[in-house]
Amino acid sequence: MFSELTRRLAAQPLLAGLAVALSVLIAVLGLVPSVYAAQVMGRFTAHGQMGTLVTLSMGLAVAILAEVTLRTLRHRLLEGICLAADDTLCVEVLARTGGGELGPAIGALEMIAGTYSAARIAAFMDVAAVILYLLALWLLSPAIGVAVSAAMVAAICVEMVLSRVSAVAGAGRDGARGGIFSASQGSGTLAAVMTWMDRGSAMARIGNVRESAMGATNSAAYAFVLAVGAVMVVDGTLSPGTLFGIGLIASRAIGMALKAAGMLSDLKRGQPAMEAVIGFLREGRGGVS
Repeated sequence: MFSELTRRLAAQPLLAGLAVALSVLIAVLGLVPSVYAAQVMGRFTAHGQMGTLVTLSMGLAVAILAEVTLRTLRHRLLEGICLAADDTLCVEVLARTGGGELGPAIGALEMIAGTYSAARIAAFMDVAAVILYLLALWLLSPAIGVAVSAAMVAAICVEMVLSRVSAVAGAGRDGARGGIFSASQGSGTLAAVMTWMDRGSAMARIGNVRESAMGATNSAAYAFVLAVGAVMVVDGTLSPGTLFGIGLIASRAIGMALKAAGMLSDLKRGQPAMEAVIGFLREGRGGVS
């Protein structure tokens, strides 16, 4: 499932290495908002010095701008890798397909370009940030680390179940679209088109439920972590400022983990297109090896 992603990165190791290095810097910069929250709640609220708040806010603004810049640069690097791979694949496939195979070949290439894109590779690279954030939380407090890990696992399980339902709905829609071309003319074609539209509507509803559930799951996980931290604040084992910072790190880590988990179903949907392209490359023009 990850073979095409790794193949694209291995084709241009220098750009891939730079993208990985940028991902590490992005992960580190992602910790700054939580440090800011902890410092504001700890230092500013204790003394009320506006100079402290201004200094901290300026530092946060610089970190945010730096992260946005690095994310843009990383995307450009990965975009260059993916565009080169897509161009090469298009040239090879189109050189080996006949007229009747051109439509399916273009459809498969379009699916591959959308599936193995720069945005998806970046999402998987952000998994390193998730690991960094979890490590930081475990170092701050093992109890918080356990709470965040448990909340993340539960959230990912919900996402995987819903993504499976979405994949089944997507397969049903694709099957209904294929039925349009195999249906008889007249009323048969109309019925097939209506079925395809109904399946598309069902898939859209499932997508809406999935998106809503992910937002609710992330909010529930965040609330759970705060509840565990609040108990520790009352016990005196955790400061209020640290709790605010922990909440931000946990929310960001869970959000990134959910995004990466959601990409897995997209990669699975792209596998048939990749297999079709491999078939075109093996058979050659006109189906002759």
